[in-house]
Amino acid sequence: MSLTPTQARLLRFIAGYQAAHGGVSPTLEECRRALGQKAKSNICRMMSCLEERGAIRTLAGHARAIELIERPSIPSIGGAPLYAVPLIPSPSMIFSGERP
Repeated sequence: MSLTPTQARLLRFIAGYQAAHGGVSPTLEECRRALGQKAKSNICRMMSCLEERGAIRTLAGHARAIELIERPSIPSIGGAPLYAVPLIPSPSMIFSGERP
């Protein structure tokens, strides 16, 4: 399975979020903010790609229903996942002055 860097960031964010929140998945809005995207539709598209590539499984009609099939490595400090720290800031965040 080959993922784009942004898809890999989304997969890491979902895995870290689930680890930090007892298995509960993030909302699309939380994913959008974490990746610095302007629209939730971008996240929906990336989620569809992740599902097509076999990295995740979602349950239609249920909020936060994301099952990870591929578990990425997640950076952590003292066992606490750093899910909210983007590995590479997006260009829109750099030029707009928005904080991750």
